[in-house]
Amino acid sequence: MGGVLNTTTVTTDLMIRPQSAAPLAYAVSQLGGVSCLASGEVVADTYVSVEVLPDASAQWTDYIAKNPDVVSGLDAVYGDASNVACFNIGGSFSCSVNILVGQNWIDVYAQGLNVEPSASNEAVVERVDPLILDIVNTVKNTPAPGPAWVAPTSTGMLPADCSVYASADEFRAAFGSTGEILISGDSDGDGWGIDNAGWAMTGGDRCVWAPESTGQTWPFVVTALPGGEWAFDTSARLMAAGGGVSAVAQGSTDIDRATFGCHVYSEFCTLDTVIAGNWVQFSAEKEILGTEHDVQTLLISIAERAVGRFSS
Repeated sequence: MGGVLNTTTVTTDLMIRPQSAAPLAYAVSQLGGVSCLASGEVVADTYVSVEVLPDASAQWTDYIAKNPDVVSGLDAVYGDASNVACFNIGGSFSCSVNILVGQNWIDVYAQGLNVEPSASNEAVVERVDPLILDIVNTVKNTPAPGPAWVAPTSTGMLPADCSVYASADEFRAAFGSTGEILISGDSDGDGWGIDNAGWAMTGGDRCVWAPESTGQTWPFVVTALPGGEWAFDTSARLMAAGGGVSAVAQGSTDIDRATFGCHVYSEFCTLDTVIAGNWVQFSAEKEILGTEHDVQTLLISIAERAVGRFSS
């Protein structure tokens, strides 16, 4: 890592990044996968992230369907199939590598590489090649994993209908909207990556509410990781240590615990809750609602109203 990044590195959990404080980001780990980050202490925005998702061959098929640059078999640069994209854009270097090794999906992203400013894209690939080969060989030589983790039997069911969290009328009243409201389990677009694969395999929920007139603007989002209580606790510990969230009190006895925080990187505030062993995150755009206190009050009221409907 140090050779590739040309800087002092600190290897840690990928989830220490604020943008990873979301249920979706923990799906790979819940499935027995790996999520690691080597970040530079000296140079800003210099890092290598590594994710490995086991038993992912079916999800890899979906990835191939959306990524025509994937090559397989003898044509693959790494493993059984791979997609390698490295770039030098004005002296800013990055590499995105997706590889299938057996049934393991490997995702590596590197930024801020130690490469000459005039280097070609091919030279960037050559720079990361030893690191990628080492990662691939490590995965290839790792013994088969044991039985997959199973959520405790006490884990409750999440609602199948997004409107259980908030109906169109409730959204209009809370966000001061008029007109038609679109409620859907929309994805992040047409792309398909390792996080999407993990999300699909865990059965994670994602609901978005948006006025029809705003197109892709989603002022309210709910995401939930079934059985994700452990992930909530991990995220809360990491984010609280960095001052990103704080514990909040709420009146519903059906909400086991909750944290709240507003995030500069996304312009959203989030109320993270544990409900019947699941991690359910309620997110709202701060600019629409006013102060942080306004957002917190609204999200707590939405969560407490919704949890009473879960079993109905």
